[in-house]
Amino acid sequence: MPSDISIVIADVTRLSAIRDGVRLAGRAMHFTGGNLGTALESIRTHQPKLVAIDALLARTPQGAAFVDRVEKLAVAGSDIRLIAKRDGGWVTMSRDSDLIVAASGPAVVAASRPPLVAAHKVALNTRRAPRFLVRDPLKAVVENGGASLVDISVLGAQIMSEPALRPNQKIKVALPDTDDMLHVTAHVAWSMFEKPTSATEAHYRAGIEFADAAQRALEEYRRRHCSDEPIPYRG
Repeated sequence: MPSDISIVIADVTRLSAIRDGVRLAGRAMHFTGGNLGTALESIRTHQPKLVAIDALLARTPQGAAFVDRVEKLAVAGSDIRLIAKRDGGWVTMSRDSDLIVAASGPAVVAASRPPLVAAHKVALNTRRAPRFLVRDPLKAVVENGGASLVDISVLGAQIMSEPALRPNQKIKVALPDTDDMLHVTAHVAWSMFEKPTSATEAHYRAGIEFADAAQRALEEYRRRHCSDEPIPYRG
């Protein structure tokens, strides 16, 4: 049984317009094309009723391979649709639709099915950087509130935050280090409210993306605080 969640994936240059222009029932989680690995893991976890993908992104080799992987998950009752701009507005369309109107205006024949066939030949790891589990519990500070660090890469991390976090929110993060705190900026790629029955307090589980300038410091931080072996990719 799918949840009431919709997952939307779009090119980073179009995500903001798509988020504002596409009206979906229930809750929506938004991801950029650079976060396909995180989006796939969220689909596994949340069993969404709808996976909506930017039509232009779906026509790239990476996007086609991603759609192919989503199909293989076979979420019962879930639907995969394309997002396109038509008659001045954003709409979701069947992947079998005869016509997809691209954001630039010209009409192009929907090419969802042929790329999906080719995608079987693409051994593509959509995770942009290996992630590592923290060895010991680490309490970070996010927006002056507490957060637990789950795993980390030079590009991002998964956290459980006490303060509410919203997708695309820019945040300040302080990571506990050996002698001091490592201060970085990030933005929230996805966020989900959780209240486990075994827990006394609710929290937000979120994926965050770090600013590029912090990559060297984050790699050194990761070596000090995380396991030596990366988390296996479940593609």
